[in-house]
Amino acid sequence: MRVKRISAAFAGLLFSVLAAAPAFADGALPKGVSKVTEVEGVTEYRLANGLQVLLFPDNSKPTVTVNVTYHVGSRMEDYGETGMAHLLEHLLFKSSKSYKNIGQELSKRGMQFNGSTWFDRTNYFETFPTDPAAIDWALGMEAERMTQASVSKEDLDPEMTVVRNEMESGENNPFRILWQRMAAVAYEWHNYGKSTIGARADVENVNIPHLQGFYRKYYQPDNATLIVAGHFDAAHVLEQIAAKFGALPKPTRVIEPTWTLDAVQDGERSVTLRRVGAEQIVAVLYHTPAGAAADQAAFDVIDTALADTPNGRLHKRLVQTGKAKSLQSFAFGLAEPGYMLIGATLRPTDNLADAQKILLDTVEGVAKEPITEEELKRAKQQQANRFDQLMNNPQYFGIAISEAISQGDWRLLFFNRDRIKNLKLEDVNRVAAAWLKPSNRTLGEFIPTDKPDRVPAPERVDIAAVMKGFTPGKAIAAGEDFKATPENIEARTQRSALPSGAKLALLPKKTRGETVSLEMQLHFGNESNLKGQRVAADQVGAMLTRGTAKHTRAQIADAADALQMDWSVGGGVTDGWVNLTTKREHLADALKLLGEVLREPSFPADEFAQLKHQAIGRVEAASKEPQPIANKSINRHLHPYSADDPRYTPTFEEQAKELEAVKLEDVKAFYQRYWGANNAEIAVVGDFDPVAVKAQLAQLFGDWKSGAEYARVPHPESKAGATTLRAETPDKANAFAIGVLPLALQDNDADYPALIAAAEVLGENQFDNRLIARLRIKDGLSYGAGGRLSASEFEPSGRVTMFAIYAPQNRTKVETGFKEELERFVRDGITAEELASAKKAYASGRTDALANDRTVAYELSNGARIGRTLAYEGEQQKAVAALSVDQVNAAIKKWIKPENVVWSLAGDFAKGDKAAAAPVEKKP
Repeated sequence: MRVKRISAAFAGLLFSVLAAAPAFADGALPKGVSKVTEVEGVTEYRLANGLQVLLFPDNSKPTVTVNVTYHVGSRMEDYGETGMAHLLEHLLFKSSKSYKNIGQELSKRGMQFNGSTWFDRTNYFETFPTDPAAIDWALGMEAERMTQASVSKEDLDPEMTVVRNEMESGENNPFRILWQRMAAVAYEWHNYGKSTIGARADVENVNIPHLQGFYRKYYQPDNATLIVAGHFDAAHVLEQIAAKFGALPKPTRVIEPTWTLDAVQDGERSVTLRRVGAEQIVAVLYHTPAGAAADQAAFDVIDTALADTPNGRLHKRLVQTGKAKSLQSFAFGLAEPGYMLIGATLRPTDNLADAQKILLDTVEGVAKEPITEEELKRAKQQQANRFDQLMNNPQYFGIAISEAISQGDWRLLFFNRDRIKNLKLEDVNRVAAAWLKPSNRTLGEFIPTDKPDRVPAPERVDIAAVMKGFTPGKAIAAGEDFKATPENIEARTQRSALPSGAKLALLPKKTRGETVSLEMQLHFGNESNLKGQRVAADQVGAMLTRGTAKHTRAQIADAADALQMDWSVGGGVTDGWVNLTTKREHLADALKLLGEVLREPSFPADEFAQLKHQAIGRVEAASKEPQPIANKSINRHLHPYSADDPRYTPTFEEQAKELEAVKLEDVKAFYQRYWGANNAEIAVVGDFDPVAVKAQLAQLFGDWKSGAEYARVPHPESKAGATTLRAETPDKANAFAIGVLPLALQDNDADYPALIAAAEVLGENQFDNRLIARLRIKDGLSYGAGGRLSASEFEPSGRVTMFAIYAPQNRTKVETGFKEELERFVRDGITAEELASAKKAYASGRTDALANDRTVAYELSNGARIGRTLAYEGEQQKAVAALSVDQVNAAIKKWIKPENVVWSLAGDFAKGDKAAAAPVEKKP
């Protein structure tokens, strides 16, 4: 038998026939009661304490129903609170101030009663033969348990077995448990993805004070709706309501609205459940609008057209053909965006794959096979018929009105009734095409198995017991008290050269853990002989550790692990590099392995094929991302070299084609001709024997020379004009902006120290700079924004770079922020306070850098290349420390020209511009 959603419109038709006698004139209302509105015989009143009252007099029936609906369900539960709303439902049939057992009191009076908890509401109702005394008792009992239920451990403990049994009942139901798993996969954040009954761990370990707090917060008159329907005297009932409920104080606490909404699902999801069972299930879940949304009414028609028995499409294609034994479907209209679920149950011998294909083809095929006029007419007629059937079912009666209330307004009963009545076929098919699509789908399968294969149940760890038997090992070796100043580093550094010509800088010192770091830089080729070599050259560095004449890639990796090596080897068209850290005891063997990798690479063909495949994949991925796109665009604009130039920046498409075409023979040839240590620098810093290391490095690299003539390839200042480049990146939620101001600046320029301080203020000082203050702190537009200054050591070629990430719809605001801050920076300069902060940040950064042995090794090797010692670093630090505000501001006015900035932006601006133009929905 198919389970159907109880439609709000169905219930609305029911109440429209309740043509009762009018209550009384407004002037005769009890004190504290005001009339709000009346709709088709349903009258709404409001008490001074906020309680909403709905009266539905119907003297044609000898019964009356009292229903209290609270605006609280599992949607309102916080972390660790799952199941609280449902637990309270159980406990409110226990004791209160005047009643030892409310459930027994209801039964003793012959009342039919129940309670239910759902995502958005909890309701309690009792139906009984009309009797003024019974009505008075029911109203008094509901008023008392609204705020004076015990919610005690004494009531909870015996009820916990009942709650567990309800859980276990659900666990035994294959469809229900699959439904829970599917909802959990479909919703990432929203509580609609969690079962109302809660997590067993939360329920079994519920904190009573927290539960009581939950009760006191939500069980209050201003968060409840009281409904009385049936045969009763409206005036008498309203007086009783005013007396019993009106005495409850209006709470002072404020209930914050929920605002969590999942983003639009961006692809098919699936879940497979394997349990003991005697049936298979395949089901699909689709997100739908909220119950009050205009399009939600169409899902009642879609549900009927697809899953009705015997006329639904799925019944005919699955059940009538014997491919499934039954169908179940639900189209939930909820307070917030909900979902539609359709499932087919199969015998164990039925073909699950066939049923799944038919299910998906039928549901998602509505776009190609639209709902017909006949199906629409049938669905409307069935809705009307169900209204009539509902009239004699108090439980469904209460749930129907409760659902409308929980969706935001009880009048939705009538409003949605009219929506369904007035539905047009084109709207039904439009809704189906918009929502029933693969990207919005979560597929579920229940596959029965006699012997489920599962991991052990998770257990908490008693950390105190675990640590009780812990015996600490020997403390690692402590390093010396080394002052990492430029002067001290320089005084301890030993400089020399290898027979090949490589420059050597050694800084031996005691380090914590006896660690030692090496930095090696290799330089080769010139602007002329490197033409056309870029693609092959870029692959060499990555191939060196993938195999040698003696060892495979895996063996090299194992050896490096055994030697505790943290290392990388790489290279490009003009340079190669190595950085390596290990321990003193392993250094000799680590250097031996490094020598083998650098001088005896075997360039395995299978590794080269793997390298190409991975590299092409990275290029393809980067070609869709805002930041790589913006960076590549600006570099191509700033440095428009010819395609054969070693400095050329290819497009993503060119890059992928180049990688496809590059041959292993070309890679080998480049290595053999260009790589060598005659134009190299090597620095070693840490715990080592300098005599032994120098001798080993001479043995390994003393005769290794490049076969190509070398002259550094220049990188002159860009002469490209200012412009704004823009690239579209569809379906990307984040955008990226980068701005570059080219400068004819070398790092030995007299203004360089002042520009260092200026750059700190503008964008380098991590969380204390102008760009972050504007774009993140003031405007709230960017999580990350900043800038930096760079300048060549070899020629007047520098740049100021600025960047920000942001939502595409904020593009104009971000552009304005950059423009205004740059103009203010030049116009007003910096303050003394900003300069003091910049000096402190710069000094701290350099102190931290020189305290890191790997950084020191790089500085020593790079200095050897330039022909500088650490004395230059010391002088630069002193120059920055001595700066005045006037010096910095003069440098800013001289060098920073906002009109010369080249901007590159990448993002989904087509969508972002539409979003920017749309009205902003403010958080409640």
